[in-house]
Amino acid sequence: MPGGVTVGLNGSPESFAAVNWAAKEAVLREVPLRIIHVQDRPVPPEDVEHVAPWPPASAPPSEPKGSPGFERMLEAASAEAEHAHPGLAVSAKNVSGMGLASKALLAEAGTPGSMDLLVLGSQGLDRIAGFVVGTTSLPVAAAAPCPVVLVRGGKTARGEQEPHIKHPPGQLLLGVDLRRSEADESLLGFGFSEAARRHCRLRILHAWALPPTYAHAQTTDPGLGNELADRIVQALEQAVKPWRQRFPEVTAQVGVVMGAPGAELVYASSDADLVIVGRRERPFAVGPLLGHVAHAVIHHAASPVAIVPHP
Repeated sequence: MPGGVTVGLNGSPESFAAVNWAAKEAVLREVPLRIIHVQDRPVPPEDVEHVAPWPPASAPPSEPKGSPGFERMLEAASAEAEHAHPGLAVSAKNVSGMGLASKALLAEAGTPGSMDLLVLGSQGLDRIAGFVVGTTSLPVAAAAPCPVVLVRGGKTARGEQEPHIKHPPGQLLLGVDLRRSEADESLLGFGFSEAARRHCRLRILHAWALPPTYAHAQTTDPGLGNELADRIVQALEQAVKPWRQRFPEVTAQVGVVMGAPGAELVYASSDADLVIVGRRERPFAVGPLLGHVAHAVIHHAASPVAIVPHP
């Protein structure tokens, strides 16, 4: 039984937009939808680093009781999802977490078979300012073992209804790095599967730049850049070929542009229903968990963003 789609809810318009998006995704995947709210409880002083431990308490701290407000919020979100998508299996759960909500969400995501996709809301200001990614969305996107989708508010905010998916509804935008074949496999698999479910186009984009050592060579041979671009297009077509054969119903367009990958993906996101980028899995938490490309897209893309972990 698939783990289904899980969405985090904190009561903000962005989180209700995430529930809306996640419900549609669950219908497309034909899996259940689970809505979870993390009810934080204070961290005991003895559990805080660099703080002298207090004398042991006479009794262990009790689990916080569910708040009627949280329960009503979960019920409202579940009712909206069920009303919009009759027949969708929806469950709601209030999760108790100590400290940051991101830790509780990562613990839930780390449970084997618990979820195939995690959806979170991200507060957006506008296309120039981009996302305001708080203490929950970014750490979860950087460390979750499953793909994470960040959804902005606005058109998909609570109380507003989006039209049902049309045929074709638009396109998905997928950024790939040909230097990482393992990443390409994970990303292409996710992208083609999503495009097949949505009956939409898939645009696969690779951005590149000439190495500094080629600067003099390009001056003497202006056509060098075009020659290298042709080779990159051929390599990209070769990487995509097996997936075209596996998903013949998906119209996939490959593109190669010269420029910064993060910026080019942001530019191209204006007419995309979903932007898909990769995030390298690290066995040890050393160095940044999200690369500069993922950071740029998360903060500035004009559409929901899927972060897919890969080797």
